[in-house]
Amino acid sequence: MSDLSKISNSLNDVGWFIPPYVGVGLLDEVAFRISSSRGGFTQDDLERVLSNVYDADRLASMTVSRYSSTPTIELFVETIRESIAAHFLRLGHVAVSGLIPVVEGAARRLAHGCGVRSTGSIVTVLRALASHARKDVEKRKIGVVEEIVAMLDSFTCFVDRYLYVDTGRYALPDRTNRHGILHGTYADADYGKPINFYKTIAAIDFLTFISSLNTKRISGFVPNSTSESIRLAEAWRGRRRA
Repeated sequence: MSDLSKISNSLNDVGWFIPPYVGVGLLDEVAFRISSSRGGFTQDDLERVLSNVYDADRLASMTVSRYSSTPTIELFVETIRESIAAHFLRLGHVAVSGLIPVVEGAARRLAHGCGVRSTGSIVTVLRALASHARKDVEKRKIGVVEEIVAMLDSFTCFVDRYLYVDTGRYALPDRTNRHGILHGTYADADYGKPINFYKTIAAIDFLTFISSLNTKRISGFVPNSTSESIRLAEAWRGRRRA
């Protein structure tokens, strides 16, 4: 089993996946911590890791210089921005429930643009989108093919096992599950934690990367900070409306 497969398996086991715009070195370190814990790595541990990944500076740079200029994702940039603001205002339920429709709306539009199935079950749409991207990456040899393919496969596993699994079969205490959240199966006490937001914004990043594959601006890195993104990050850290 390759190192990427080990990383993917470890992350998927704790309800995450190989995300775009995150270095393999960090993911390898987290995977090592998970495997070394022998089942003791909790969702609280994962939340602490993700809080350092999806901090104000990163999210502001992505909002200003990536979400707003990526085809399809740009259609939802205000919703994404408001959800991020809600996260920093500690409005956790609003933060995650604002992002989930973006995942579905963007995925269907991207699938339609790629000529793959865009109607019916959103799980089917996401699988078809990831499969199409996998074939495209392998055919055109985009970037580090092995890493991108591992990310695509890892995301599909995350969708199947967690984000869109039947609510009654969701196995982790964090409850990052689309059906439970949007159907009102979960009450206030069941979700609304930062980890719900982190996992869902990672799905937004995944779709952002998928969209970028059809542009001339493919990048595996978070954009550099700008004066605008710095002001936005400072506003979020100060928990002010930005």
